[in-house]
Formats: sequence, C-alpha cells, structure tokens
Amino acid sequence: MLGATGALVLGLELVASPAALAQTSPQTSQGYTLLDRGWVNDAIAAFQAALRQQPNSAEARLGLAIAYQRAGRDADAWNAYQAVLQVSPQDSTALAALGELGGYRPEWQAGGIQALTRLLSQNPDNSVALSQRALLYGYQGHFSESLADYDRLLAQNPAPKALLGAAQIYAFSGDYAGALALFNRYRQTGPLPVEVLTAYALALQETGNAAGAIALLEPELREASRTDDLSLGIRTSLANAYDASGQTAKALDLLSPLVNNPQARLPLARAYSAIGRRQNAPDLFEQSTVLYQQALDAAPAPSYGLRVEVADVLSEWPDTEPLALTMFQQLAVETPSTASLRVKAHLLAYSLGIESAATVAEQLLPLLSPPPSSAPEQRAITTALVRLDDPDPDLLPVYQAIAAAVDAPLLTYRMAQIYLSQGDLQVARDALTRYRDTDAGQNDWGTELLVADLERQLGDLEASARRYETVIAAQPSDQATAEALRGLAFVRTLQGQPEAALPVYLAAIAANPNNPDYPLGYALLAYRTQQITAAQATAALDSWLASQSLENPPPDLLELVGALPADGARAELYQTLLAQQPDDLWLRWRTIQLLAQTSPAQAQTAMAALIAAHPDDLTLYFFQGELAQSQGDLPLAAAAYQQVLEQEPKNLGALSALAGVQFQQGNLPAARALYSQVLELDPERWEARYAIAELNIADDQKLSALEQLRQIPPEAAPAVNLEQRAEDVEFELLRRRGFQPSWERY
Repeated sequence: MLGATGALVLGLELVASPAALAQTSPQTSQGYTLLDRGWVNDAIAAFQAALRQQPNSAEARLGLAIAYQRAGRDADAWNAYQAVLQVSPQDSTALAALGELGGYRPEWQAGGIQALTRLLSQNPDNSVALSQRALLYGYQGHFSESLADYDRLLAQNPAPKALLGAAQIYAFSGDYAGALALFNRYRQTGPLPVEVLTAYALALQETGNAAGAIALLEPELREASRTDDLSLGIRTSLANAYDASGQTAKALDLLSPLVNNPQARLPLARAYSAIGRRQNAPDLFEQSTVLYQQALDAAPAPSYGLRVEVADVLSEWPDTEPLALTMFQQLAVETPSTASLRVKAHLLAYSLGIESAATVAEQLLPLLSPPPSSAPEQRAITTALVRLDDPDPDLLPVYQAIAAAVDAPLLTYRMAQIYLSQGDLQVARDALTRYRDTDAGQNDWGTELLVADLERQLGDLEASARRYETVIAAQPSDQATAEALRGLAFVRTLQGQPEAALPVYLAAIAANPNNPDYPLGYALLAYRTQQITAAQATAALDSWLASQSLENPPPDLLELVGALPADGARAELYQTLLAQQPDDLWLRWRTIQLLAQTSPAQAQTAMAALIAAHPDDLTLYFFQGELAQSQGDLPLAAAAYQQVLEQEPKNLGALSALAGVQFQQGNLPAARALYSQVLELDPERWEARYAIAELNIADDQKLSALEQLRQIPPEAAPAVNLEQRAEDVEFELLRRRGFQPSWERY
C-alpha cells in the first residue's frame, strides 16, 4: 500500500429515492431507514431478510453492501458489491465502491481498476474515479497507465487528494524531481499525511537530500514489534536514508529486528537490495533475492508491479538470472504492449549468453524506433541498458535509439565505452566530455578511469598515469582504487618500467583481494617481463581454473593462456576458449604449434589459412616465421619476416628475426647489416649487440667479439650467461696461441 486512499463520495451515502422505495420490499425500506439512522448491524439484518424474499433485488443487494462497508466488514462488502453488479452491471454506486475497496488489499486492485474503468465509460469527466483508478494503477506497478490518468487530472485544477496520489506514483515510478514538486504543491494546502511520508522521503533522498529524509522519518519511527505496513515502511525507508547518507552500520542495525519476520519479508528485501546495490555488498544483495522470492511465493495473487520488481532484482544476481529471464518472458507475453519487458528479457538473454548482441539489436530496434513515449517505460529501458558494463558494439544502435529520446547521462557513458572498444577514440572523448559535464559525471570516478584508459590508447601515457594516480590518492572505493592501480601498472609497463609496474599490481591485489582475476593479470605481467617463470605463471593459471568458471572468462585469462608456451595438457582449454573467442590469434597459434608436433604439413596449411583470413595482421607473419624456422624451412621464414618489413621497414622484431634467419643460412654479411640496422634504431637493444658478437665469433673475429661481450651489462641480458660465453671465447683464443689457461694448470 503506497498511501491512504480515503473515502470516495460517489453515492455511498445515498439511499434509494422515495419512488424507488415505494417499489421495494418493506425489509429493504427498513434497511435503508436503519442505515440513515446509523444502526448498521440492524440494517444488515434487514437487508439479509429482504434478500431471502427477493434474492435478485438490486436495491437490497446494494443496501447490504453499503451496510457491510460501513460496519468495516470489507471482505463482505467486496463480495456484496460484486453481487450487485450481477443483477445491475452498470450500477455506479457499486462500481465506485469497488474502486475504493480496491485500494484496501493488493488482490482487489485489479478488480477495482476494472470497476472504475466501467464507471468512467459512463462518465469520463468523473475526476474522483479517475484519481482513484490512477492510484490503483500505481499500486499495481502499471506506471504508464497511472501517469496517463494523472496527466489528465493535473492538466486541470486537481483536488488535493489527486495531487497527493500523483506525488506518490511519481516517486515510486522514479520521477523524483516531479514527485518533490507535487508534494510541495500539496503542502500548500495542508500538512502531509503520515501515510505518504515514505514516498516523500524517497523523493528527498533521491534528489540529494538524504538528511531531509532522515529528519522527516525519525520522529515517526515506531517500535520494532509493530509490523503493520506503515510501521515497516517507515523503518525500512529510514534505514535506506541512513545508508544514503553514509551511515550504513546504523541502517543495518535499524533493520536487524526485522530479520526472520515473515511479515517483513518484502520491505526488508527492498531495503537490503537498495543498500546492497549502493554499497556493492553481494551478501546483502543475495539476502534480498532470497527474501523477494519468499515474498513472491507467499503472495496469494502477486501484482504485476511486484512481479516486475522481483524480476528486476533477481536479474542483478548471477544465481537468479535464469529465473528472472523466465519471469520477464512470461510478463512480456501477458502484456505485449509493454516494450520494457521485452527489452529486459532480450538483454538478460544476452548477458546469459543465450542470444548474441547482434540478435538482440535486431529484435529490439523495431521496438525502440521510435522509443515509447511513456516516461516510466523510457526510464525502465534506460535502466536496463545502463546496467550492461562495457556493452557489445553490436548494441550501439539500440543505445543511440534511446539516447535520441532520453536525456540520461549514463547512456552517454555506456556509448563512450563502446566507442572506446571500437577504437573511435575521438568520438569516445567527445562522449566522455559530455558525460563529465553532467552532475552524475562530475561525481563519477568511473569516468576518470575511462578517460585514463582513453589517454593510454591515444598514446599520452604520462597523462594517463597522472589521472590514475589522482584516483589512487582520492581512494573513492576499494574497487575504483584497485582498478586505478591496475591501470597504472599497465601504463608503467608500456612506458618500459616493468620494475615499477609489478609493485603497483601487487597493491591492486591488496586493495581488492577478493578479485580472482587480479592474480592472473599479475602473473601475465610478471611472466611477460621475465620476473617469473613459465612454471610459476602456469601455477597461477591452474589456481584460477580450479576455482572459477569458464562461462565468461576474463581477458587476462585468455592473454595468459595465449602467452604461455603451447602445452598439450591445455589442448581442451584452447578449444573451450576459442569457442567463445574464435578470433583470438594467440590461442589459434598455440593450437597450430600443437598440431605441428604431429602433422607439420597440416600446421603450415592451418597457418596459411589463418593468414588468408587476417592478411593485415603482422603478428601472424611472425607466427609463420617461427613455425617455418622450427621446421627448418628457412626460406619461408625469411619470406614471412620480409612481408612484415614491406609494411613496416623499421619493425625491430622483424629486422632481428630476419637477421637470425640469415645467420642460420650462413649469410653473415646480410645478417650483420640487419643487426646494425637494429642498433641504429635502438642502440640499447642487447640482443642485437649479442648477435653481432656471435657473428664476429663465427667470422673468426674473436677479439672484437670478446670486447663486445664485455660491453654488454649482465643485468641487461638475463637470459644469457655473458661471463661464461666470454670465457669460452677467451679460452679458444688462448688455445690457438699455445697458452694454457690458468684454470687448466692444476
């Protein structure tokens, strides 16, 4: 119940006219006389006696229904008014009364709406009936229909009761600013009834005045033993306001007496879901899903609005997503005109991997071109879209269709994420600038993280690093801080500072130790920078695989599996990951390497097919060169590296690799020229300096080679034992000159 409905005055106080009474039985006439005197129980007995003589008397049935209602026997009154309509289907008094009673119990709301709709068909200008129907629509969660009725009323000079009902429905449908304006408009006519304070507090809280909501509700807090709807609503709304103001512990203490109370399931579920969502607390959110399901199961006739509310919350928890999908699909069949239900169903099917993003876009675009004009529908669709983090680029047309009609900053943010993933960096920058200019964007640290990533992709590494450091210094939350540390580690790696990156990554793990993906990322970085061995990186991979699911693998997992050497023990893992990411070239390369162990010719064929499918990806030519070298096909290897150099003449990797092939072929002058070219481009590249020393050894210029080996700092070439190699060369020189080395004299 959102608030008190009050009493309708649509003829409930009327008795039959004298002419009508002349045609009725004496008992019926007596019943109306007793009613007029206020003797309700005696009137009930008189009407019951009349109906025993005239069971189909509309006057007697109506009198009995009115008497039941005045006696507070609501269930009897509900049934009695239904009986009136059986013999007089258009009776306006009965229809109005059913509309009023519909606000008393959730299971009567739909019947009340039907009765008021019939009444309004008789008199479309009946503003009292229209106001009550609007309220019942709101109770049922049919916010579009409710606000359509209120729009008609608000366009005129509505009664204070209509203003109050509209304010509540505006609040509960998500238009908090509109609700606040209507509440303030009502307050000019008198104080707010206590029954609507929870809706008013919600409007205050969601427009940035949580302190005002607390001040409003604290004086009205009832004892924890009170479990009527109003007492529960005030307690849970106050807890929500406490949490919104940063007093989470106080909020949970306020809710603790309601735990294990069956009568408090639904309000407690609402409070837990709000706090769990705001605080990113999985334990609270999981408790809310359990309570919601219990409340739904306990409801004798769950309303449309309750079912949508439950499905919305269940769709946010992984374990209950499949159930939520079933609920949305069923609701969409029952109410096909409600586009938001179909949008939620398709987006959830996409999140579960049941439908592709392209299929979802194909299904949704006809629904959203143009988008629904109803504000609640627009809000519901927008909320469903912004919940998808890093949405698939195939969904971009759907986001654009809604953004054209709805001013929602988070839609702009999600589109910026899509533009960023597509490499449309300037478009992404423009979208982020628009988002940061909004109130939401100015207080969103996620924007800073996205801008930092954008700056990294644009090549402004130092600006990206500074932005990450700003977030780290502010420490807005453990998650944001951890993501900033992780981003900074990546930037430092790109800046050639792996020794600085690894401690930063360890700090990210410390900031968010429960994230199972961070150790994977650390292992990937440490392995690529040769700080840990392949065996250690494999141990990190195996630890993740032992505890996590492969249904939605993180990027770090795919990168680590692709970075590690090909291993037959991971053959099944390669295929599982490729089924989800068929274009991952490193995983394809590892499968080709495994194939080469048993069928070299088939491996070369698979390599050629992969290049044909991605002819512009230079990485594949490196793979082809390595495969050819491992099979002894040096001409093919040389051709592969030459293919890279034709597109990037200064590619250091291709120059070095081609020099190595020339060295293997015995073409020492060509190899020397290539290595010299590498050193011109990168004088500190120790691999080229070491290779030239080896060339000099092969060319019998051992003195020059010895000097070159000694000029390479040992720490620059950890993969080579420079001291041992220099001793080997010196030994050969001494033996050639007839000297016995000192270490061989004894």
